[in-house]
Amino acid sequence: MTDRPEGIEAGPHTADDGLYGPDSVTWRVMAAPAVGLAAGAAAMLQMLLPPVMYVVDQASSVRIRPEERAKMTGDYTVTITYGDVAAAERAGEQLRRLHATRKAIDPITGAAYQADDPDSLVWVHQALTWMILRAARQYGPSLTAAEEDQFVKEQREVAARLVGCDLEKVSENVADLNAYMDSMTPKLAKTTPVIWFKEMMVPTSIPKGPGDLVTRLFTHAYAMLMSKEQQELYGFRFNAFQRLTTVNGTKALLKAASSNSRIDSAIPAMRDYVDAHAFGAKRPRAVSVAAEAGPPTSWPS
Repeated sequence: MTDRPEGIEAGPHTADDGLYGPDSVTWRVMAAPAVGLAAGAAAMLQMLLPPVMYVVDQASSVRIRPEERAKMTGDYTVTITYGDVAAAERAGEQLRRLHATRKAIDPITGAAYQADDPDSLVWVHQALTWMILRAARQYGPSLTAAEEDQFVKEQREVAARLVGCDLEKVSENVADLNAYMDSMTPKLAKTTPVIWFKEMMVPTSIPKGPGDLVTRLFTHAYAMLMSKEQQELYGFRFNAFQRLTTVNGTKALLKAASSNSRIDSAIPAMRDYVDAHAFGAKRPRAVSVAAEAGPPTSWPS
């Protein structure tokens, strides 16, 4: 049965079940709060590939308007996941056009990079899929091996296609995805822009209140989702006590928001949000939900 909110059955961006649908693993996984952790960790991981980091540094607004950039990324992801077919396809088309205009130069070698470079597109897609599964294993939702493989397949068929990946290079199951990620380890590096990106993602300032403490907890959780080799490139060193307290503290904060009932209730809210704020839409439509700040979700930011 379609989990479509009442009152927007004929909405301009949620008129049908979209490219995944309510029976997909993706609908359940992407509504879980742990995806917020995965998104932060994936962003950090993706930047370790120099061509990607240089394009983001030189040809995006992430340095001066990181919140706006994060919202656009969230809008895109929610649109292709919970929007209807037309909205998802339109979002993919708009993103491909945007990537075609973004270029950068390696300051050391002079090599030219583009956002739509085939290998970079595959890396960004694979790193996100891999990290979402790592977050789900640590913080939920619990998936069987078959469901994990199905998630990888769904992401290949929809997300990878929409962004313009060469699908022959995109993994179809978890085993292939893990092999790909292992093969990329020698290509990762701590370039100069990675330093400011780390400072932005994992601030080292002294927490001044409960909100800052929660932010510190979640940003450390981002880092701990990466592999040991990836953490070392960023210069992260966590002892056993830090790992235990971070993971247990994060689990405690996410526990209430991770229940099946909470995840199920998040899906209609996300579809409501897409109906008003679909990525690439020509004219947003106002609906009852107040969601100007970003997709309605309990994900940590």
